Amino acid sequence: MAFEVYTPRAANDNAVTLTKHHIRIGNRLLSMLDGDKLEVAYDAETNKIRIKATDGPGLTVAKNKIGARGIFTYFNLDLKGRYEADFDEKQKAIYVDLNKRRC
Repeated sequence: MAFEVYTPRAANDNAVTLTKHHIRIGNRLLSMLDGDKLEVAYDAETNKIRIKATDGPGLTVAKNKIGARGIFTYFNLDLKGRYEADFDEKQKAIYVDLNKRRC
């Protein structure tokens, strides 16, 4: 008999989840941003999303997620799933690589 060990995923790893209506940010990544309002930008050339804190008008974070239906419509994105994300210390921003989907 071969046993496979279950290892739970940490809720605070470097990943961002896109759902039909929201962008969910891991606890660890969210704690690195300075602020309650977020700015979301998309680079079509590299297929990456940038999320960073803003002092001006922005999206409000509630329970580690932001409403993103308008973002997906505006940028014509139809993606769902968990994606690799990195925090850039210099820019104080999270970069989500939409080419690297996690299972």
